[in-house]
Amino acid sequence: MGMLKGFIPSLEEVLKNRENRSLFQKKLSDKFPEQTLISLKCNIPGPVKNNETIRQLFEIGKTEIEGSLSTNDYEVIYFKEINLPTGPECFYVVNGLPIDIKQLMIEIEEQKELGRLFDNDVLYNKNGLIESISRKELKYPLRQCLICKQDAKSCGRNRTHQLEELYEKIENIIRSDGRIRL
Repeated sequence: MGMLKGFIPSLEEVLKNRENRSLFQKKLSDKFPEQTLISLKCNIPGPVKNNETIRQLFEIGKTEIEGSLSTNDYEVIYFKEINLPTGPECFYVVNGLPIDIKQLMIEIEEQKELGRLFDNDVLYNKNGLIESISRKELKYPLRQCLICKQDAKSCGRNRTHQLEELYEKIENIIRSDGRIRL
């Protein structure tokens, strides 16, 4: 299975990356306090966070975001991409209201099944603090589990499903989309 192959980062690397991401997002928010920040990652369970399949998925995520921003006349004023053992990530700074940008990001996540594999965070500067916009603020339900339609976070936290079952579902989503070679 394509999803299973790849480098497995240590817990320390994952935690350090999470901290680095937060610091970088804060730095961007301080530098561009009037703009909105989009942070894209892939939403892949399990230990492998970066391989050829995940990078192809990530490229589609970028294409979807850039297409949506362009179609809706939002200007990207800063972009940075990083490719790490903990997974590819990128950051866009956009002229636009956070709530409007979040609506577009939710549409990407909801329109096609593949969108469920993207994690599009929308952040903004509120009195010097970095805030994120939740789906709830736009009256959307929490993200559903890929398998049982319950809240994805609680299924993940409780390890409700076997990794193999999740990988099989993800590979089915990828195959039916047809844009990624497994």
